[in-house]
Amino acid sequence: MKSKIILLFLLFLNLCIYSQKKPIENNNKEILPIDFNGCVKSIAIKSFSFNKKNETIDTTTIAYKVYFAKNGNIAKQINFDKSLDNEWKTIEYDELERIKTIKIKEDGKTRLISEQFFNNFSNYPDSTNIYHDGNKYKEKYINLFNKKNLIKQEYYAQDTLRHYNTYIYDNKNRLINDNFYNTKNGFGITLGKSITGDKDKKTLNPNEAIIYEYKKIKDTLITIKHQPKIWNEIKKEIKSNNFSLVILEKYSRDFLDNSRYTYKSKDSIFDCTYYYNEKREIRSFYKTITTPTSIVSNWKSDGFYNNEERTETTYIEVEYDTYNNWIRKKYSKDNITISLIKREIEYYCH
Repeated sequence: MKSKIILLFLLFLNLCIYSQKKPIENNNKEILPIDFNGCVKSIAIKSFSFNKKNETIDTTTIAYKVYFAKNGNIAKQINFDKSLDNEWKTIEYDELERIKTIKIKEDGKTRLISEQFFNNFSNYPDSTNIYHDGNKYKEKYINLFNKKNLIKQEYYAQDTLRHYNTYIYDNKNRLINDNFYNTKNGFGITLGKSITGDKDKKTLNPNEAIIYEYKKIKDTLITIKHQPKIWNEIKKEIKSNNFSLVILEKYSRDFLDNSRYTYKSKDSIFDCTYYYNEKREIRSFYKTITTPTSIVSNWKSDGFYNNEERTETTYIEVEYDTYNNWIRKKYSKDNITISLIKREIEYYCH
């Protein structure tokens, strides 16, 4: 079951035809609870989620162990079934913290589901292979570079070129054009002969392009990303030594769909998303303020709770080891524990 989930996830990634893709993205330091101080060799993590149903409590357990090189980079990640005994997935990294291989273990056998090959100058791989259905089906990405810039990315399925993207840069090496080209063997919509009355007819997805523009107004960097007459994204960024603010606005043609504000300072994160109606009035929103000891959520959603604004607070209790690394976090709401994370930390130098 788990392998099916992984493969569906990887397949979903492949459906995104725009932007410079990393089919296997390494964002583990952002999404996993593996922050630390000092000379950490490994962190074994068990995460518990508690959901009360009637008079019983359902418990969901996730267990994994992450190994680090002496410079702090991730070297390997192993995922387990509920305990730290039965491993089912292994991710291996190179010395630059780029994912090399992903393997899963089923019925006592280890199977390679993806592998990447890298150069020494880019976080983008030279090529990525993804294997499905017991290696019966293969997807492949091939990247071509001009100096250090990625200029072309080809996508193959079963060794057949399906589509490719080309990339153009300005004199500051900023991406300004992302062009998508389908091939005769590419993706599209096929109508059966029961509909056409003659024979199956395939209509290929059209070739399309995304344009990037850049501006700077005082301390604000503005990036405009758009597919002409279809959609538009405007990103505004302000950064200093003490804080950062990112505003992202998304439009369908000239209609503002939503906007997101993310403000980060040393000890807190404010994150807010607004959704708009056709008059550009706020119809719903979701806000969170995260600090080391709490998460305060405030929201209003169309069609729920009579459109009333609601607020809830999740409290965080933290326990540290001798070396000032946290080893236990408990999250509670209304005096009820909703999740718990435990960490066992092994050090190189202690």
